[in-house]
This record gives sequence, structure tokens and C-alpha cells, in this order.
Amino acid sequence: MKEIAFLVLVQAWEQKTPEEVGLSRARLDELRAFVKGRGCVVRQGRLAYSWGDVAKSSDVASAFKPVLSTLLLIAVQEGKIKSVDARLSELEPRLTGKNAKITWRHLASQTSGYGLDEEPGRAYSYNDYALALYYDTLVDKVFKEHGSAVLKSRLGDVLGFEDAHTFEAFGPKDRPGRLALSVRDFARVGLLYLRGGKWKDRQVVRPDLLKMAISSPLGVDTPLASGREGEMIPGQRTIGGSKNITPVGPGHYSFNWWLNHTDAQGRRLYVDAPADAVVASGHGGQRVLWVIPSLDLLVCWNDSPIKDHDKTPGNPDAMNNRAARLIVQSVGGTRLGIKDADFTINDKPTFLLGVSYYAGLGASDATLKADLDDMQKFGFNWLRVWATWAAFGNDVSAVDEEGKPREPFLGKLKALVAECDRRGMVVDVTLSRENGISGGPRLQTLEVHKRAVETVVTALKEHRNWYLDLANERNIEDKRFIWFGDLRSLRVRAKELMPDLLVTASHAGDLEREDVKMYLMGVAGIGVEADFLSPHRPRNDASPRETFGKTAQVFTWTRHWLDKLVPVHYQEPFRRGFGKWSPKAEDFLKDLQAARGSGAAGWCFHNGDERDKADGVPRRSFDLREKRLFDQLDGEERKFLQALKP
Repeated sequence: MKEIAFLVLVQAWEQKTPEEVGLSRARLDELRAFVKGRGCVVRQGRLAYSWGDVAKSSDVASAFKPVLSTLLLIAVQEGKIKSVDARLSELEPRLTGKNAKITWRHLASQTSGYGLDEEPGRAYSYNDYALALYYDTLVDKVFKEHGSAVLKSRLGDVLGFEDAHTFEAFGPKDRPGRLALSVRDFARVGLLYLRGGKWKDRQVVRPDLLKMAISSPLGVDTPLASGREGEMIPGQRTIGGSKNITPVGPGHYSFNWWLNHTDAQGRRLYVDAPADAVVASGHGGQRVLWVIPSLDLLVCWNDSPIKDHDKTPGNPDAMNNRAARLIVQSVGGTRLGIKDADFTINDKPTFLLGVSYYAGLGASDATLKADLDDMQKFGFNWLRVWATWAAFGNDVSAVDEEGKPREPFLGKLKALVAECDRRGMVVDVTLSRENGISGGPRLQTLEVHKRAVETVVTALKEHRNWYLDLANERNIEDKRFIWFGDLRSLRVRAKELMPDLLVTASHAGDLEREDVKMYLMGVAGIGVEADFLSPHRPRNDASPRETFGKTAQVFTWTRHWLDKLVPVHYQEPFRRGFGKWSPKAEDFLKDLQAARGSGAAGWCFHNGDERDKADGVPRRSFDLREKRLFDQLDGEERKFLQALKP
């Protein structure tokens, strides 16, 4: 019966192909060849790649230590320990003298001074005698259960371990506390951290405790222990090694996790990994669990030849870092993100300098390639294309009136995003309900609009170089209008399909204080909670000199509502041929400089047809059937481009 009960609790990983979760199979093949042994890769909570025997359970060496600290957090949560700063001597009276001051935090940060000359908290020593004290006291005195039973009840059964798991990797008499896990089960521990301590609908570990564990690194000025011997409990065993195993730790070590922070010399632990990477590592890198929140990625391996952890800080050539580089390179080509008020491309803050390319899905392959070449020549790193565009009798929409796929244009959208991904460019994919003038109203119900979101996100979800504008100029009170509650519903659906997708909804005219509140906050269930703001500033001759102040005003409001900044992205400023005022090259430059100088995150070189002409010629990005964009620009627009080129 016990075996049946255990099997009921087991749930196999949901599996996806690397491509379905935005990973490069070729890069993962390189990672496998480099790391060797056996391993697995989990993206977006799905098992996407594996090699070797992922079910084999064996010792994970020092990578077990964060698991021990996870059990410590659970003990605090269950009230078995007052806090991580409680003294062990409350439970273990044999700890006397300075050892009576040892706390759980000291043990989890390797600063206990146990068996050494230093006072607790004064110096760092990677100490496996102290780890044995940590394990034995937690298991025997706190949980008062067999170690493997604690592992099973608090983690194995809860997370649905598929394979054998024990704290007696070498048997009951050989260094108890040594953890044996399969790589696919160890990845479940990583996913628990990646999801803020939550497993499905159960909060296994409180978020505040989990956050503390991966955000409390030793101060960079923490000295190393002298190595002089001190008192221990008579007969004290070791979990496996000595008292001074590695000098690496200050700046990097937090509750037995390795954080990708910098040390006193300014050296990042893994030069080519994201700064938020969290790692459990054993035997110098032979047994490893990577947790990378910014990439929604887990990588776990065992029995690798990698073993140069001590040489890794600041060293791009270390095997640990070379593995990190391959992991990062496996995630798409171009990753768009946000940090404070900036966009980031592959984690680097980047101003998005863009160009309108509305009818891009109607361009030929040759036109597209030539235009992209020119965009990059002039320094543009993003473009704006519509998934619902019809003008001049030419419908190039990627979705139909019911929000369903419309070929060949959905395929052309995928190809455009893929090509920009390869080039390191970002794509704004815009939906609109339309005004009934250029192509007829569409997406007029929430159901149909939501289906269009589903169609576009599903088609593009393997890429990370695009964002979704749910509704262009959604506040104009004609058939384009969509209220905030519907926008929220669309945003929620997009995030369900692709959690790390950036989502906005653009606004016609300057933003007001209440607009900022409704776009950014979840107000009474109807606020959008967009990732950034995308106002379309007024198109008049005063606009360029107002942009700096308008950005500052929006930042004031975002601080008021959120106590932080979010990107302000000018994705559709003024353009030539729109009204009585037609900007000149110096107006474009002045507005761009104001956007940059004010801290805005992006600005678009907006272009379109000549509204006062019956045929609209030159139609610029509004119609790319006969001429490419850069062959349709007028003299002032070309003058602006030449000013950009340097």
C-alpha cells in the first residue's frame, strides 16, 4: 500500500520541445557535449531537453546544502524553530563556550566558526564539520525524524519526486546527510524556488523566507577564517570534507546557495550568466542545479568533468562559466526585458530607436531584407508592425475578422520576428480594432479580440524579441475604443500563454494622472497592469519642445502610483504628411533628443501616407507592395536619417 500511495503522488514532467519554449536545440546539444554526464533543462516549467539517465539517483555532493537550508525554512514556517537567528544551543546543550552562540544563519552562511578559532559570524569557512552539525541538529533535534523521512514528507511527496531519494546516498553508516537525487527530481527543487515557494496551488515555503534565502549574501568584506583549530563536540563527524574547502564565498554565498553577485574585487561569480542566477554546486561543478529567474530556466546535471569552481569568479574561461555561456546562448537570440525605466536587450539596458513598418507583412522577402539592412545601418533596433493592417485595398492582416490565423500573413509575421531575432532587433506587434476607414472595423468583441491575442502569442511564443500592443490608440472613442476591463482580460490571457511576454496598450495623446493609474495598476479588478506605457504624443509644432517635460510628468505619476518607474515608450510620435504641420529633420532630432534626455525608454521614427492626396503617395510604411520603405521617404526624412547615421 505504501508503494501505491507514493506512486499516486508522483507526477511526470510535462514535456515540450526546445523550440516550443524558445530554446535553441543546437546550443543545448553543445551544452550536453560540453557538460557530459547526465542532465536536464526545464523552461517555463516544462522539461524541454535531457541527456543521459535522468532517472538515476546518486550523490549530489555539496549541491545538497541548499536543500538542507530549504528544510530549515520549512522548520521555521512550521514553528519548530523561532527564526533562522535562533541558537542551536537551545536544542544542543553540548555546544558550549563560543559555540553556544552559533545560530542557524551562521551554519547556512558558513560563518559559524565551529571547530575554528573565530567567533560565530566573524569569518567565512566552507566547513563540512559544521554542515554535519547543521544536518544532525535539524533532523534529530528539530524534526525528530529520520532524515530521509523528512526529505520525503516535506519535499519528495509535495513536489512529486519520480525517482529514489534519500539522505543516505552511501548507506546509513557512511556520512548520513549526503543527498541522492535524480537530475529531474533535483530540478523540481529549483522550480519551487523559481515559483516563489509555490507548488501548484500550495505555498510550500513562504515567499519572504525564500526571498531571504537567495538574497542574503555574505558581505564582500567578510574575512576568511584563519584555520586555527577550535572546540567541537566530542566525536564530531564531517559530512564529507574539511573545514576550509574553498576561499570563494564572500559576496557570493547565501543560505548555501551561490549567487551571481560580485566579490570585493568586483568579480562576478559567473561572468556570462545573468545577475539573478542562483546555483547549487557540488564537487566544483560536477553536480549542479542552475536557477535563472530572468530566463525562467532550470538546468541540472550530475557526473560532469567540470570542477573549477574556485577559479570561476571573474574568469570567462573557467569551465563553469563556459557552461553558463552555453546555457544563456540556448535562450533565443534576442531577449527583450525591462529593468526599472529601461528596456533591456539580453540584460543590457538599451534605448529602443524604432521605425514604423505597419504593412511589413505585405512586403516581399527582398524588400524586407533591404529595409532591415537600412534600419540597422541607421541605428534602428526595433520596428513596429501591425497584425491587423488593411489599407489601399490591401489587407495584410495576420488574423481574420474572427481573430483566427490568416495565411500567408501569419507565417510572414513569424518569419519577420524570426529574422529580427537573428539580427538582434525588437518587434512591436500591434493589434487594433480599427476605425472602419482604412480596412473596416475588426476585433469588435472581447471574445474575438482575445482569440486574436491567442493566435499571435501562440505563433510567436518561441521568440523573446517582441512585445504585444493589445490595442492601438485604445482610448479614441470610435470603433477603436476598448475599455480597461477588457484590456486587463486580454493582458491576463497573453501572460497565461507566455508569462515573460511584455504587454502594453497604446494611448492617443498625452497621458493624464488617472490614465497612468489605470494602465499600470490593478484597480478594482479593471486596471490593466501593463508592463510599460506607450503614449502617442500630439502631432503639432509644439510637440518636440514638450516631450522632455511630459516624460518627467509621467515619471512623477508612476512613482506616485507604484513607488517605482516603468518604461515610457514613444512608439508613435508625429510624422510628415499627417496634417497642416509637417515636421522637418530638426523636429525629429529635437524630439528624439528630448526623449533620450528625459529618460524615456524608446522613440519611433514615425512615417505614413500623405493624407491630403487621394492616392496617399508616398505611402511609406502604409503600403510596401511596390516600393520598399527607404525608397519612399522624402527629403526631410532622409536628412534626418543622415543626421542619425554617425
